[in-house]
Amino acid sequence: MSLNSAQQNSLKEKLDGLKQSIQEELRQHNPESLQIQSGEGDRLTNDALNADEMAQYLHHHAEWQALQRAQARLNENVADICSECGSAIPFARLEAEPTAERCIDCQSKLEANDHRLHLHPHSSM
Repeated sequence: MSLNSAQQNSLKEKLDGLKQSIQEELRQHNPESLQIQSGEGDRLTNDALNADEMAQYLHHHAEWQALQRAQARLNENVADICSECGSAIPFARLEAEPTAERCIDCQSKLEANDHRLHLHPHSSM
């Protein structure tokens, strides 16, 4: 790993800050509190609110998992190594996105493929 101790400490602090933020968000979007009591509006409104709350919870849960992976990668001294190609991930990228697991090229390819798949859905008909 090519991160020096100051960079490692900076990354650790960013990850710790994200951890606190995500923990608070997960507490606020606890699935047990998602069900809105009947009588608080029509069923469609309640369903929409419940779906929005669940989407937020799932988003924060995915962030939590990415954070856990990033902390493990930092502990294993591979935080700046691309999980796809093995190239170095620049520290500037890690500063901007502490949970980054891929170099810019690999992430760009992944996002281009995701974008392509969403623009051209395949039909099974």
